[in-house]
Amino acid sequence: MTACSKNNHPASPVAPTTSIYFTINDSTVNYPVNLAYIQDVDSLQTTLITGQFPDTAGKQGSLAIRFLSDTTGRFQGSDLLVTYTDGLGNVYYNSSDTTNYIQVDKYPKSYNGVVSGSFSIIVTGQVGTITLSKGNIIALYQQ
Repeated sequence: MTACSKNNHPASPVAPTTSIYFTINDSTVNYPVNLAYIQDVDSLQTTLITGQFPDTAGKQGSLAIRFLSDTTGRFQGSDLLVTYTDGLGNVYYNSSDTTNYIQVDKYPKSYNGVVSGSFSIIVTGQVGTITLSKGNIIALYQQ
Protein backbone atom coordinates (compact mmCIF):
# COMPACT_ATOMS: atom_id res chain seq x y z
CA MET A 1 0.00 0.00 0.00
CA THR A 2 1.11 3.49 -0.72
CA ALA A 3 0.53 6.27 1.74
CA CYS A 4 -1.19 9.51 0.85
CA SER A 5 0.57 12.72 1.67
CA LYS A 6 -0.68 16.26 2.04
CA ASN A 7 0.48 18.82 -0.50
CA ASN A 8 1.93 21.72 1.46
CA HIS A 9 2.26 24.03 -1.54
CA PRO A 10 -0.15 26.96 -1.54
CA ALA A 11 -2.63 27.10 -4.39
CA SER A 12 -1.71 29.40 -7.24
CA PRO A 13 -3.79 32.56 -7.16
CA VAL A 14 -6.33 32.69 -9.96
CA ALA A 15 -6.69 35.96 -11.84
CA PRO A 16 -10.24 37.36 -11.63
CA THR A 17 -12.48 37.24 -14.68
CA THR A 18 -12.39 40.50 -16.60
CA SER A 19 -14.84 42.15 -18.93
CA ILE A 20 -15.55 45.41 -20.61
CA TYR A 21 -19.01 45.61 -22.04
CA PHE A 22 -21.23 48.34 -23.40
CA THR A 23 -24.32 48.81 -25.53
CA ILE A 24 -24.54 50.25 -29.03
CA ASN A 25 -28.21 50.68 -29.97
CA ASP A 26 -29.68 47.30 -28.96
CA SER A 27 -26.45 45.27 -29.25
CA THR A 28 -24.00 44.50 -26.46
CA VAL A 29 -20.25 44.39 -27.11
CA ASN A 30 -18.18 42.40 -24.60
CA TYR A 31 -14.37 42.26 -24.59
CA PRO A 32 -12.97 39.41 -22.48
CA VAL A 33 -9.30 40.55 -22.38
CA ASN A 34 -9.00 43.76 -20.32
CA LEU A 35 -5.99 45.42 -18.74
CA ALA A 36 -5.23 48.71 -16.97
CA TYR A 37 -1.85 50.48 -17.04
CA ILE A 38 -0.36 53.67 -15.62
CA GLN A 39 1.53 55.49 -18.38
CA ASP A 40 3.33 58.80 -18.58
CA VAL A 41 2.35 60.93 -21.57
CA ASP A 42 4.69 63.89 -21.85
CA SER A 43 4.75 65.09 -18.22
CA LEU A 44 1.26 63.79 -17.33
CA GLN A 45 0.48 60.55 -15.54
CA THR A 46 -2.46 58.79 -17.20
CA THR A 47 -4.32 55.51 -16.96
CA LEU A 48 -4.94 53.38 -20.02
CA ILE A 49 -7.69 50.76 -19.89
CA THR A 50 -7.83 48.43 -22.88
CA GLY A 51 -10.44 45.93 -23.97
CA GLN A 52 -10.04 43.43 -26.80
CA PHE A 53 -10.73 39.92 -27.98
CA PRO A 54 -8.11 37.18 -27.49
CA ASP A 55 -5.85 36.58 -30.50
CA THR A 56 -7.49 33.19 -31.01
CA ALA A 57 -11.05 34.58 -31.18
CA GLY A 58 -11.01 35.54 -34.85
CA LYS A 59 -13.03 38.66 -33.97
CA GLN A 60 -11.93 42.22 -34.49
CA GLY A 61 -12.51 45.32 -32.43
CA SER A 62 -11.05 47.03 -29.42
CA LEU A 63 -11.57 49.84 -26.96
CA ALA A 64 -8.92 52.04 -25.36
CA ILE A 65 -9.87 54.56 -22.67
CA ARG A 66 -7.18 56.91 -21.39
CA PHE A 67 -7.85 59.40 -18.61
CA LEU A 68 -5.71 61.95 -16.79
CA SER A 69 -5.37 60.31 -13.39
CA ASP A 70 -4.25 57.20 -11.56
CA THR A 71 -6.96 57.04 -8.93
CA THR A 72 -10.71 56.64 -8.46
CA GLY A 73 -13.18 59.32 -9.47
CA ARG A 74 -15.24 60.61 -12.37
CA PHE A 75 -13.34 61.79 -15.43
CA GLN A 76 -14.98 63.56 -18.34
CA GLY A 77 -14.56 66.02 -21.17
CA SER A 78 -10.99 66.87 -22.05
CA ASP A 79 -9.67 64.48 -19.36
CA LEU A 80 -10.58 61.54 -21.67
CA LEU A 81 -9.12 60.14 -24.86
CA VAL A 82 -11.11 57.19 -26.23
CA THR A 83 -10.40 55.09 -29.31
CA TYR A 84 -12.97 52.52 -30.37
CA THR A 85 -12.42 50.15 -33.31
CA ASP A 86 -15.51 48.26 -34.44
CA GLY A 87 -15.63 44.74 -35.87
CA LEU A 88 -15.22 46.08 -39.43
CA GLY A 89 -12.04 48.00 -38.59
CA ASN A 90 -13.65 51.46 -38.49
CA VAL A 91 -11.95 53.72 -35.94
CA TYR A 92 -13.84 56.21 -33.76
CA TYR A 93 -12.65 58.87 -31.29
CA ASN A 94 -14.39 60.84 -28.57
CA SER A 95 -14.74 64.60 -28.43
CA SER A 96 -14.16 66.66 -25.30
CA ASP A 97 -17.93 66.81 -24.76
CA THR A 98 -18.59 66.88 -21.00
CA THR A 99 -21.38 64.29 -21.31
CA ASN A 100 -18.65 61.69 -21.99
CA TYR A 101 -17.38 60.14 -18.76
CA ILE A 102 -15.69 57.24 -17.06
CA GLN A 103 -16.43 56.57 -13.39
CA VAL A 104 -13.61 54.60 -11.71
CA ASP A 105 -14.85 53.03 -8.49
CA LYS A 106 -11.96 50.71 -7.61
CA TYR A 107 -8.29 51.22 -8.51
CA PRO A 108 -5.78 49.08 -6.59
CA LYS A 109 -2.21 49.53 -7.74
CA SER A 110 -1.09 45.94 -7.26
CA TYR A 111 -0.43 43.43 -10.03
CA ASN A 112 -3.70 41.87 -11.23
CA GLY A 113 -5.71 44.08 -8.87
CA VAL A 114 -9.22 44.66 -10.19
CA VAL A 115 -9.88 48.12 -11.64
CA SER A 116 -13.63 48.62 -12.00
CA GLY A 117 -16.06 51.29 -13.04
CA SER A 118 -18.58 52.43 -15.62
CA PHE A 119 -18.71 54.73 -18.64
CA SER A 120 -20.81 56.36 -21.34
CA ILE A 121 -19.03 57.86 -24.33
CA ILE A 122 -20.02 59.23 -27.74
CA VAL A 123 -17.44 58.50 -30.44
CA THR A 124 -17.21 59.72 -34.03
CA GLY A 125 -15.47 58.23 -37.07
CA GLN A 126 -15.60 58.47 -40.85
CA VAL A 127 -18.74 56.28 -40.95
CA GLY A 128 -20.68 58.20 -38.32
CA THR A 129 -21.28 58.76 -34.63
CA ILE A 130 -22.20 56.09 -32.10
CA THR A 131 -22.83 56.02 -28.37
CA LEU A 132 -21.11 53.49 -26.14
CA SER A 133 -23.65 53.41 -23.31
CA LYS A 134 -24.20 51.37 -20.15
CA GLY A 135 -20.48 50.60 -20.11
CA ASN A 136 -18.97 48.48 -17.37
CA ILE A 137 -15.29 47.79 -16.69
CA ILE A 138 -13.53 45.00 -14.82
CA ALA A 139 -9.84 45.14 -15.81
CA LEU A 140 -6.60 43.86 -14.27
CA TYR A 141 -3.94 46.33 -13.21
CA GLN A 142 -0.53 45.70 -14.78
CA GLN A 143 2.84 47.05 -13.65
